[in-house]
Amino acid sequence: MEALDKSNVKSENRVLRKEVLMAESNAFDFFDFTEEEAEEMAKEISAEGYDRDGRICMCGHPMKRHNEYSGIMSCSPTRLVCPCKKSRPVLDVSDTRVFLRKTRGPGSLHALAQGLLAAGKAGHKVEWLIEHKCDKCGVESKVSPVAVTQHGVVVDEATGYDALLCVKCREGMGIRGE
Repeated sequence: MEALDKSNVKSENRVLRKEVLMAESNAFDFFDFTEEEAEEMAKEISAEGYDRDGRICMCGHPMKRHNEYSGIMSCSPTRLVCPCKKSRPVLDVSDTRVFLRKTRGPGSLHALAQGLLAAGKAGHKVEWLIEHKCDKCGVESKVSPVAVTQHGVVVDEATGYDALLCVKCREGMGIRGE
């Protein structure tokens, strides 16, 4: 008998909720402000715009995903955490959403290269903010993004230390040109 009574109560609650929803055709009747007031505020917010930061860090992730607290840098591009130790803006893009990749190696496997590829395919505007020169030898030339350890050893995963290296320096470190 109790089970029957509980199901009746649930059924009655559903009927009451439906009646309330049907009676209140405007969901804003729940609030102490009108839909028109909300619309007016939405227009003001749109007119103000927002602080767009299209810069991309050397780690390959948007600068807006970087935070510094008490001198400690954190980069959280998605639910995964990037070990980025120092933010270094290298690109300015029209849409940062495609720069959420993971570094899987040097060159074309780096998160920066994968994000740049996705931005190009999506037709996003991309502008370099830095000179095209090697971080190791300083020579102006074509470079590749590379994840390195604190001691300058190239690795296949993000370490928090990233460099742009020329072909000569990459080959000197045992990496074939890409």
